[in-house]
Amino acid sequence: MKPAVRTPVGSTIAIIATIAGLHVFGWGLPILAIWMGKDTLLVLGLAATAYLLGVRHAFDADHIAAIDNATRKLTGPGARFSSVGFWFSLGHSTVVIGTVALLAAGVHVLVTVIEDDTSPIRQAAGLWGVSISVLFVLAFGMVNLHSLVRLVQRRRGESAGAEPAEAGGGPTGLLFRLFRPVANLVDRPGRMYPLGLLFGLGFDTAATIGLFITAGAASFQVSWALAVALPLLFTAGMSFFDTLDGAFMARLYGWAAQHSGRHYRYNLVVTSLSIAAAVVVAIVGFSEILSQATVSNLTLPIDTTYFGFIVVGLFAVVAAVAAGTRMRGPQPQALQT
Repeated sequence: MKPAVRTPVGSTIAIIATIAGLHVFGWGLPILAIWMGKDTLLVLGLAATAYLLGVRHAFDADHIAAIDNATRKLTGPGARFSSVGFWFSLGHSTVVIGTVALLAAGVHVLVTVIEDDTSPIRQAAGLWGVSISVLFVLAFGMVNLHSLVRLVQRRRGESAGAEPAEAGGGPTGLLFRLFRPVANLVDRPGRMYPLGLLFGLGFDTAATIGLFITAGAASFQVSWALAVALPLLFTAGMSFFDTLDGAFMARLYGWAAQHSGRHYRYNLVVTSLSIAAAVVVAIVGFSEILSQATVSNLTLPIDTTYFGFIVVGLFAVVAAVAAGTRMRGPQPQALQT
């Protein structure tokens, strides 16, 4: 049996140290600003706002769908990577920190561009962000759908007494052939960094935009220490919860990937949930693209504001059921399917 492929211990320690460092410096700089005589309530209010915006951004529908589906794609027999969310958030944060650095350096025109919903740059960036999210989320979803169908076919083949090779190879339709090369660009967790970078270039969420405006105002009027702290706090909040999401899903997928008894049923459930999340995000995003491209109101009346929270909640329920089942011990053979 081949040894299990997992995130190396050294990499795990480095990830924890990075996130801890972001929190230490992110919260230490506001304390420094207060020590320098700045208004305590103003400094702490802006700092808390930046951190909570980062946390909220981690639960955006496209973040959850991308991280969950990429983690599912990379999970298989003997393979489990828990750092997908970290690398994705790190790429996204690079854009955030870079943009705020430009604001702090005096590139004030960025504030006007970001605040103005009608500016060509803002509209182009928004279209870019949605297009990238739709492309990759749908690609991950299609590959995971292929895995789901193969899982069902294998199970049916085993029940019928067929050899594994006779259990079917999954769908190989046009969409799968088109999207598989895109999904295969992410063949290890580190490849999520450029994907997060591409997502971040869209400036496509109110959370990111809100941080930019807040950071701009802080850098001009309050304190240099606070201006530096705000993007760090945003990054700290987002990376912490994105990393938790990736680690949680890696553990859930890894347990469910054991193809026997109740594990098979959980594999069906968690993979189906991931695919459903990808499909919803892709459909809503595609409608936004059509709406912007045709200058008409084609956006679907689907509110995805809390969709990420709903998906995470559903996975938490599945994990709780799985944990309860494991605590009860193995089921009698006659009850297994």
